[in-house]
Amino acid sequence: MINLLEGQAYFYDESTGLDPVIKEVPEEYMDQYKLMRHELIEAIVETDDELMEKYLEDEEHISEDELKAALRRAVVNDGLIPVFCGTAFKNKGVQNLLDAVTRYMPSPVDVPAIKGTIPGTEEEDVRPSDVNAPFSALAFKIATDPHVGRLTYCRIYSGKLNKGDSIYNVGKGKGERVSRLIRMHANSREEI
Repeated sequence: MINLLEGQAYFYDESTGLDPVIKEVPEEYMDQYKLMRHELIEAIVETDDELMEKYLEDEEHISEDELKAALRRAVVNDGLIPVFCGTAFKNKGVQNLLDAVTRYMPSPVDVPAIKGTIPGTEEEDVRPSDVNAPFSALAFKIATDPHVGRLTYCRIYSGKLNKGDSIYNVGKGKGERVSRLIRMHANSREEI
């Protein structure tokens, strides 16, 4: 795998994919790397007027940090959608993907406030991503665990949720009590 912005090639151990060896781009891929990097830089600078001016003056004087910052702004503003490669099966590229998610994808404070309707009043309300705002969330998955019972996975948009809280379930039109909070990991769970 080749990181076009950083100009590094990642070589993975076939058995586990852990601890890749990072080297310079191999000579046999250099022409393709240069072409793809040039196309990526052009796509990034097209989203930023200041960087475009700098690019037109001298492409080589745009730093990697400037490109990364412009790419993040473009992604947050829906101007670009980055594409990554890898495989979870052999753990190749997974860490690079996770690093890119934290570096380029919008955080909750980067997105606009969520609009919704207050149950019973049909009045529109806006909830910013703020722990001090009233609680609002979207339940996106219901599962049954043999050890814990019914689990509701949710994405919290605002406020906070504690064990023992009563919340209003819009789908059922009634209140529910939160009996426990669990943070799910790939193969384990943690009581909160």
